[in-house]
Amino acid sequence: MKKIRIMMIGVALIFASALQAQVNETLESVAAPKPPNPPKKARAVSGVVVSNSNNFTFSSAGFGREKGPKNWKEIKVPNLGNKLLLKLDNVYIEGYKGKDVLITAKVEESEENDRAKGLRVINGSGLSDNSGLGMNIKTEGGVTEISMVGMPLEDSIRIKIPMDLPVTIKGGRGAMFNAGVIELKDIRAEVEVASTIGDVNLLNVTGPINVKVSQGDVTAKFVQPVKGPISLVAAMGAVDVAFPKNFGANVDVKSSMGNIYAADEFQFEKPAEEAKSTPMGNAVKGKMNGGGQDVILKTSMGDIYIRTQK
Repeated sequence: MKKIRIMMIGVALIFASALQAQVNETLESVAAPKPPNPPKKARAVSGVVVSNSNNFTFSSAGFGREKGPKNWKEIKVPNLGNKLLLKLDNVYIEGYKGKDVLITAKVEESEENDRAKGLRVINGSGLSDNSGLGMNIKTEGGVTEISMVGMPLEDSIRIKIPMDLPVTIKGGRGAMFNAGVIELKDIRAEVEVASTIGDVNLLNVTGPINVKVSQGDVTAKFVQPVKGPISLVAAMGAVDVAFPKNFGANVDVKSSMGNIYAADEFQFEKPAEEAKSTPMGNAVKGKMNGGGQDVILKTSMGDIYIRTQK
């Protein structure tokens, strides 16, 4: 039995590594956009303060320079396409009934870095800050892409988008400097998230949804009408979902090292071929409440929770 457990841990680690490689490949699959012409008054915004357990504070924007006061600044995204691609971490996205994409970020209002005056932040992808928020914004082929150019911002970025605008989020670059949390609320369109580190929280969404996280929990609360397919996958973390009580689905649920919990309102029909569980995990595959939308819930290391919407 001990040998079996050791073998299962090895298999789980291999699965987690493969999933993380798949997420990394997804993050790198988007071609680097061409650098736009920066506005004359584009301001370089970079730097984040990181504190360690010894209470020492380091500034990634350069030693010997005090950071200026910060204020929330809002901009409207120009030339909005019919799809949105965000290459950001630590971002809060909220759908609303308007037509514009509004970005709010906390940035320094004064030019404190004398050495950087007259210069702009650039990176190895050929991007430069053309927003005044340390981000690059461009629209090509109907897709509006927003990318962080310099160091990630210390505070969460807030973005309001039309609730029926499809959105893709590719995080992971700045998660080591901040919480790396990605949150979406009140979205009635297709959502895709790929992140290496950090939790993903979805509130009042309908789907279709595809989420892949290497390290972090995935939490989702669905509202009617729920649209499939729905895929929530965490390599190392819990998957916690809430569906309306009468929601039916064709489910494929598996935890390689963990339990599966479900509310009494959800009844699962035993399939002709029983899903194979592992000595340290569990799996359920078949129809829930008579079947319906396709739903995939998986994790290598963590529990899975299927709740009712309250």
